[in-house]
Amino acid sequence: MRYTETVHDVSVLFEENKDRLFAYLIRMTGDYDLAGDILQESFTRYMEHYKGNENSVSLLYTIARNALIDHTRKHRHHVELDGEHKDHKGDLEHTIMIREDYRKVMRGFEALDEEERDILSLAISSELPYHEIAAVTGMSMANIKVKVHRARVKLKKIFSGEES
Repeated sequence: MRYTETVHDVSVLFEENKDRLFAYLIRMTGDYDLAGDILQESFTRYMEHYKGNENSVSLLYTIARNALIDHTRKHRHHVELDGEHKDHKGDLEHTIMIREDYRKVMRGFEALDEEERDILSLAISSELPYHEIAAVTGMSMANIKVKVHRARVKLKKIFSGEES
């Protein structure tokens, strides 16, 4: 395969997965800019190390997840959810409503433990089947199903006010 074909294939992979991968990363970080940085770093790592191989969405998520873990290890600090992200679209009222909903969801996700947040974010954002999420996380598919279900139930309780 020629280099231009490889770049084209990775470009297609990027276009098809950037929004879902970004959604996963923003759920995990709570930081718009950091999620964008890790997204870019993930595709860079993918290009540098796997450009000649077939395109794999689960490999891309594994790289992004590892980049997130690397960042967390290097910068052990609490993520502020009240930070403003750059949003230049829409009218002010709509933007404020979106931000409030975003903060509510992020507070709910923050109430989950790290493993629950990671697995549920992968299930929601990546649209990967459970067996691929299992491969990304190194867990069994049955364990992933149970953890996703429990995290969803816990999040539902958090949003309904049953759990703090």
